[in-house]
Amino acid sequence: MMKKYFKNIIYVSLLLTFLGCEKYLDINEDPNVSTDVPAELLLKSMELADVQIQSGHLMRISQFWTGQMRGTGNLYGRINNYIIAPEDSNDIWAFMYHGIMTQNDIIQENSQNDLVKGIANIIEAHGIGSMASMFGDIPYSQVGIEQNAAFDKQADVYQAAQVLLNTAIDQLGSVATSRRFTDDILLGGNPVSWIQVAYTLKARYYMMTREYGEAYQNALLGVNSKNNSLRYAGAYSGYGTTNENSNLYNLILSGSRSGDLTSLGSFNDNLLNATNATSRNNAKTNESRRRDYLTLDQTGIKSNRLSAANAQMPLVSYEENLLILAEAGFRSSGFNEGLTRLNALRAYLATGNAFAGDATLPIKYDSYIATDFAAGGIENADNITADKALLREIMEEKYVSCFATLVPFDDFRRIRATDNSIALQIPINAGNLYPERFLIAQDEINGNSNSPSPIPDLFVKTQVNQ
Repeated sequence: MMKKYFKNIIYVSLLLTFLGCEKYLDINEDPNVSTDVPAELLLKSMELADVQIQSGHLMRISQFWTGQMRGTGNLYGRINNYIIAPEDSNDIWAFMYHGIMTQNDIIQENSQNDLVKGIANIIEAHGIGSMASMFGDIPYSQVGIEQNAAFDKQADVYQAAQVLLNTAIDQLGSVATSRRFTDDILLGGNPVSWIQVAYTLKARYYMMTREYGEAYQNALLGVNSKNNSLRYAGAYSGYGTTNENSNLYNLILSGSRSGDLTSLGSFNDNLLNATNATSRNNAKTNESRRRDYLTLDQTGIKSNRLSAANAQMPLVSYEENLLILAEAGFRSSGFNEGLTRLNALRAYLATGNAFAGDATLPIKYDSYIATDFAAGGIENADNITADKALLREIMEEKYVSCFATLVPFDDFRRIRATDNSIALQIPINAGNLYPERFLIAQDEINGNSNSPSPIPDLFVKTQVNQ
């Protein structure tokens, strides 16, 4: 809700000790009494709040709606078929506005540490950009200023996120590259890594607004290695190995919703399955090991799968940056640049360092050549133009490589709006329309008189995807 934001209400303990429950509580007995918390602890709580926005309940739902997972029972069985309520968004809005924005306000006002301030601004930009993607128009510019904050246009929020990222890059640029901040549970306070993450986020948001030249230029400065990727659970042992601090898929698959969702039989699983008619396996590609790694089911929790307690969940990855370079490079510079960047990603996958999976299974990602995308080539059996065939493969690869993030939901809506002829043929789960957004939180509807009435339903396109 937007009516009351007390800057000294600190939602820390729950985030740090019980992340898995996905609830958000005020730990103060009196919300009007200041609670002094070090900026370092506030940053940690911001990071955990952002993990929930990026990797929690709504991300899993986006996977149901884009064919990466299937909701098979109870709550997730209904949501799989687009039966969802505004209450399902309440926690995410609380994580964003209380867990990130309120805490970042305190950090920016009170801290003298540009490393902490820069990281905090990137986290806010990451969160608010994702909120704009999921919900369209949202409150931002008046939050903390007006009791009933106006809803900013989606495109304006993306622009505000770009400005925030620029500020963060400037702050981190003033920090010695050798400095570290151990309370940063995501990247160990490495300013070089965080600057790269900021540039990849800038590129991501430029992709959403179809400013492809800008996306390409920023991705050139983006995440350039696996080690600089932003991931959750990479520092698992550093912040405690209790179940509540583990990989969020592990929590779901081993917890109370065990059996309510699975990747088996999903559109993504079929793409990776060499025996399926829609398989992306070919003479140059063997997805057996990646399919095993991305298998998420209560009956198959394994240490070498994404369901492992300490498996790293991607937030902003090297793979995403390479594929932004491939698509944006193709759109701004042409076929050869797109193919070169796609092959860079394939070369990385071929090393076996991109994911785990059963090491006894084969892995193969040979480089493509131009004729593979010509009519009748191994990536163009339906004889479309070579340009369309290459773009289709880039988007399909990004769909698979960005599993466990909101990026496939972002891309699927964007590509259907502008390049529908090569969009992935993801089945509609119910009815005859794809979801275009999430519902505004019920707490926001109740607490902010500026909330739209009626609220946009799931099938109303957001501003940038018209």
